[in-house]
Amino acid sequence: MLRSLLSMGCLGPYGIYGAIFMVLTSASVQAQTAGEGAGSSVIVPVDVGPDKDKEPAEHPDNYKSPVNRILGVDRRRDQYGKDFGYFVYPIAGDIPGLGQAAGLGATLMNMGGSDMDFTGFKVDGDFSASGATLLDINLIPQRLIFDFGYYDYDVAPVDYARGLDSDKDDYLLPKVKGYYWLGQMTLTFMQRKVEAFYRLGLGKSQLLEIREKDGSLYPIGDTSEKNARGDTLGVSFDNTDDRLDPRTGVRAEIARKGFNNEDPLVSDFYIMDYNLTAYVPMRRWDTLAFNLFRSDAHVTRQASTDEAYLKSQFGFNCAPADQACLQVEQEFVDRRIQFNQYGVASSLGGTQRLRSFANGRYTAGHSLFYGLEYRWNLTDERVPFDIFIARGVRTGFQLAFFAEQGSVAENTSDLWRQRRTSYGVGFRLVLSGIIIRADYATGDEGDEFVLFINYPWSLFSVDSSG
Repeated sequence: MLRSLLSMGCLGPYGIYGAIFMVLTSASVQAQTAGEGAGSSVIVPVDVGPDKDKEPAEHPDNYKSPVNRILGVDRRRDQYGKDFGYFVYPIAGDIPGLGQAAGLGATLMNMGGSDMDFTGFKVDGDFSASGATLLDINLIPQRLIFDFGYYDYDVAPVDYARGLDSDKDDYLLPKVKGYYWLGQMTLTFMQRKVEAFYRLGLGKSQLLEIREKDGSLYPIGDTSEKNARGDTLGVSFDNTDDRLDPRTGVRAEIARKGFNNEDPLVSDFYIMDYNLTAYVPMRRWDTLAFNLFRSDAHVTRQASTDEAYLKSQFGFNCAPADQACLQVEQEFVDRRIQFNQYGVASSLGGTQRLRSFANGRYTAGHSLFYGLEYRWNLTDERVPFDIFIARGVRTGFQLAFFAEQGSVAENTSDLWRQRRTSYGVGFRLVLSGIIIRADYATGDEGDEFVLFINYPWSLFSVDSSG
């Protein structure tokens, strides 16, 4: 299963179920190969430079200035960097029933002595995706930041049945094709302790066909392009000692993600996400982290939930004796009815929350999660490295031990009546501008291995749908 989703927006009728390849504002790409119960991933480290920890130039938001101390916890290092770096990396993915694809990506960081970064990638094979981003364009230095990018895709995301009672083998593969443009404006203060941003995604998407996990193909009637738009407003309050590698303090994040389609068969809705993480210092360098997350979907325009009408519009045209086709049609229509009635909140499962479950494994109108993680820092150092395909500074090695619980439900009154649990251990390589994370988690549906970037639980992570 490909664990990469379309970044920062929901485009088209199946964008919200997870459309395809993700390269985000952190300029990174990750793809996971399929496996029985566990997979492997390719990650892209970003924003790594040899002098990230050096004293910044004089600025009102200097991390040792009186202004920055208003919030009570000083940054222990500068949150900006201007030293040039680069990475070249392979990308590979495998989607059951669809096939394999491979390609290459490259990232240039802090170009021309500025904060500006560029990332481009392309994969091709049985499915395809490509994209490019230009990030951290400081319209007002360390105050107003602009990012933009372009992405296109032709792929089939894994669409699981909704709810905690769903079976892990109960999924469809809606094949989608499209493109979108993305722009984001961020207003930032106090060494990135307080931030607000607006993100706009515009594009087109086509739902081409439905595939089963065994590769069986079911064409649909309407395959025309549909315009779609995603708007996200977010704020963050980060009263920690470091944005990348916090050891003490509290971080709160809130985002409103709105999704609108011109397709009359798809409801318009928005998601409210709330994320609170506390960091408690332990021993000399260790940290105990606690996360509480809540997500709620709110439908603003409800599309049809009439079963007969939806069947007539989708145009499967199953023969009366074709039971396989009739079953896929019924599953597809049932999921659309639930989607149109409740929308869909941010999912559980994957690299961020409930790590022993597949990405996007649990979805419903509401989700709730909490987690604990003990981060045991084995070293605290600064060791530069410069190899042919990468450059950076290693600042430490870390072991982690975590436990997580989560719940999803169509109605808030049913949240936490049932729960799913993950436990696990992890190893982290802490660099000056990135954290490479390897987590092994176990739960009710088996084990999962995750190789990814940065700590879990971020509201704005690289595989967030918003």
